[in-house]
Amino acid sequence: MKIGVLGAGVEGMEIVKYLAAHGFSDVTLYDQKADLKVELPEGVKKVFGADYMERAAGESEKIFRSPGIDLKKLDGLSGKLTSTTRYFLEHCPCPVVGVTGTKGKGTTSTLIYLMLKEAGRDVYLGGNIGESPLKFLDNLKPESLVVLELSSFQLQDCDRSPQVAVLLGVTSDHLDYHNDVDEYWEAKAAIVKHQKADDLAVLNLDYESSEYYEKLTPAQKIFVSTLKSDGDGVHLMGPMIVNCSGGSGAGATCEMIINSSKVALIGKHHFENILPAVAVARHFKVALPQIQKVLTTFKGLPHRLEEVANVGDVRYFDDSISTTPETSIAAVNAFKEPVILIAGGSEKGADYTDWGLALQQAPNLKCIVLCGSGDGAMAERMQKALMSSETTLKSRGLARHYPLEVLKFATFEEAVKAAHDKAVAGDVVVLSPAAASFDLFKNYKERGDTFKELAKSLA
Repeated sequence: MKIGVLGAGVEGMEIVKYLAAHGFSDVTLYDQKADLKVELPEGVKKVFGADYMERAAGESEKIFRSPGIDLKKLDGLSGKLTSTTRYFLEHCPCPVVGVTGTKGKGTTSTLIYLMLKEAGRDVYLGGNIGESPLKFLDNLKPESLVVLELSSFQLQDCDRSPQVAVLLGVTSDHLDYHNDVDEYWEAKAAIVKHQKADDLAVLNLDYESSEYYEKLTPAQKIFVSTLKSDGDGVHLMGPMIVNCSGGSGAGATCEMIINSSKVALIGKHHFENILPAVAVARHFKVALPQIQKVLTTFKGLPHRLEEVANVGDVRYFDDSISTTPETSIAAVNAFKEPVILIAGGSEKGADYTDWGLALQQAPNLKCIVLCGSGDGAMAERMQKALMSSETTLKSRGLARHYPLEVLKFATFEEAVKAAHDKAVAGDVVVLSPAAASFDLFKNYKERGDTFKELAKSLA
């Protein structure tokens, strides 16, 4: 077949390498950047330029699309289209655990992977977390297990579902790409809607989205909750994480997993990641000591509330993965110490009303430092949300006991320096932007790495 690969990003390049290594002899890489310099496997052709989509549509019998390429621009090509995720799910010989949600996908996927690995399983981790599953497809055996972190971009045109689907809270995100919240929710629906009756779906009862996805799957279901401490499922009962089954009758059992104070991850929001990971681990018969070992030693992934520096007894935390208002709120609430928050970035169409209200009521938040390049519209919108929230709370008699200071800067370096100048011993400075990074950086990782370097240089 004549195979086209749309997009010369990380995933697109992995597709090209895989196809070339597996004897596909007529492969062409298509990308809109005419001056892009890439090293291609022998025999792979390239077509770069503004008309790359039209060329791919006319010249290819099968087209692999990269995540983020708008499907609406590929209307009429559905019979030709596939993707890494679709191809992998079609050819994977073993069970797949798929994890999606608005926040916490990477942490949950990693926890599941580490627990299964601790139990001695032949397990692999890939997907949105950075490792293309095509890299290990040839290594898989029927007894292997695969954990995939899956974004809405990777799921939206899938015609198969993982055998185990983990749905964390789904709120709203990527509204610069999806038309509205309904389309965003529907994009993630493929993780459950093609499941079979003997598959498993893990759903978080704390979110409205769980009811929506529950109706779409015929699979068995396990529910988790950080708010409800009764009923079957994995939840918090006082200070304990418990796994309950058998209903409320005489046959009911509650298995104590671990005291929450022993968990190494920082922040209450991480229990939304821990509970589903425990549910999946117990589904695969991972023993309690193995689960406990992971929970007491795993401190988190890079750029997810990662402590990167301590300067004059001021601790600096990199939460650059935070590209939504909800994750930024969670980052502030993760600390009891006084917090100076660095936020701002590029537009994703998010609503900052609840963000403003939550931060205006956070008693430990001392100052917010906003940054953004160009016309500064994003920082301006965030500042307006904070000011509007202050007015609203005053009218309800809920105003802070001291005004929340808000500063704005055009550059990231100025913002970090300002946060440093505001901090005193015992404070924490948290980069949790609540926005994408594409105004100043190529991705959240580069933003986080830059923050780490700047924080260390302050010493």
